[in-house]
Amino acid sequence: MNSILSNLLSLIPIIPPCVVFGACCFFLIKKSSVEAILMTIGSGMGLIINLLYSLLMPLLMASQNLTPTEVMKYNTVVGVISFIAGLCFAAGLLILVINNAKKSKIIPSQFPKSND
Repeated sequence: MNSILSNLLSLIPIIPPCVVFGACCFFLIKKSSVEAILMTIGSGMGLIINLLYSLLMPLLMASQNLTPTEVMKYNTVVGVISFIAGLCFAAGLLILVINNAKKSKIIPSQFPKSND
């Protein structure tokens, strides 16, 4: 029972990247644009990295009896990939924000001003 509960709790860190990836895929389906593609690539790579660290890395370390030096090599490679994924997502988000800010210049005039 304790093993089942610990296995279920180990899946909790996977939920947010899955939600973000799902939202990015939905955005990509609705509007195929550069920002949607960049955000989907970045979140997909982030999801894969999160799965790697949460599920596969502990199993790999236990089965291979890896030394700390070997684990550090894996962490370095995955860290570089994670950095690239973060840059892709951030670039897509920045492009999305800039494009939406340009389109919605009239928003402040749509709200009534208080007469206090």
